[in-house]
Amino acid sequence: MLKRLSKAWVVQRLKHIDLSAVPWWLGPRVSTASRYQHTLGVGELSLLVSGGTEQEQMLLTAAAVLHDVGNGPFPHISDQLMEEMLGFRHEGAVRFAFENSPVRDSSILEEHGLSLKEVAGVVDGEHRLSLLLSGQPDLDNADNVYRFVMTIPGRPLGEPSYQPAEIAASMSLETAKVELNKDLRMRWQTSWEKAYGYVWENKLNMVCWTMLGRALRLMKEELTPRFFLMTNREAFQLIRLKLPKLASGLKKQEFKIILDRSYRILKGEARRLSDPASLRQIENELCGEAGIEDWSLGLTVDQPLIRGKRDHWRVYLAVHGGENAPKKILEDKLSSSVPFQH
Repeated sequence: MLKRLSKAWVVQRLKHIDLSAVPWWLGPRVSTASRYQHTLGVGELSLLVSGGTEQEQMLLTAAAVLHDVGNGPFPHISDQLMEEMLGFRHEGAVRFAFENSPVRDSSILEEHGLSLKEVAGVVDGEHRLSLLLSGQPDLDNADNVYRFVMTIPGRPLGEPSYQPAEIAASMSLETAKVELNKDLRMRWQTSWEKAYGYVWENKLNMVCWTMLGRALRLMKEELTPRFFLMTNREAFQLIRLKLPKLASGLKKQEFKIILDRSYRILKGEARRLSDPASLRQIENELCGEAGIEDWSLGLTVDQPLIRGKRDHWRVYLAVHGGENAPKKILEDKLSSSVPFQH
């Protein structure tokens, strides 16, 4: 089944979606691996999980190799737009990917006694086995973190402090829980924090993350659901067509991060920044007040490490050429608001 699924259109497409949210060919020194390599790695790890019935083993392997097929171009960056347009993020887009495949990929599951609905439920966190793919650590990030660290050119982060197989072999389908010993958990945690810290401290990576997000917000009214089936290069070609100056500025590395703040130290107005509609409005206000074109500025508000805890969120402001006026305008907007209660 694993071999059959690896040849399905929904999985083959992932050869052209990078493991890193920002593709390496835009300049940052990030992983050169693909989501295809990653998903096959997660599928293989699932074979090391002990116990369970044959049906549970098949279900876990199917969900493992299919867990990323719902990713749009620039994974995670496009998630917010996907949620606005389709009502779900990539974890909930497995059925969307299958339903829009040019071939009937779901027949592979059916031949092995599995339903697309149940497999999608595991990926989307609705099944007893879901924790094995979203348990911090889990099969997904056991491979993700290891592969990211190992495939950055020059290996600036050194060697990972764990092997993915160690984590998979510690799991059981009977309990469907991730129960690692203290040493292994600490070693995984060390590599996880090192990898994510590297991504969020890499200024060129965050410039690209910010401006790709801005490009999608500017293009939103022209996009259709088919956009989320594009590859990274196809999506970037569309940005180049619709927003040529933004695309050119990214390729030539002409954007600069002029503000990088912890979310918790900002004032109450910062709450608006975490809402997509308000984020677009504030970006447009900054462009208007600074007298610059809409493609030349972007904001990112996101949580680099601990999801949901806003103490760990960061705010980035990127501007073409490093023009400083928008920074002062944004700081004035935030300083005049009430203190933010985090």
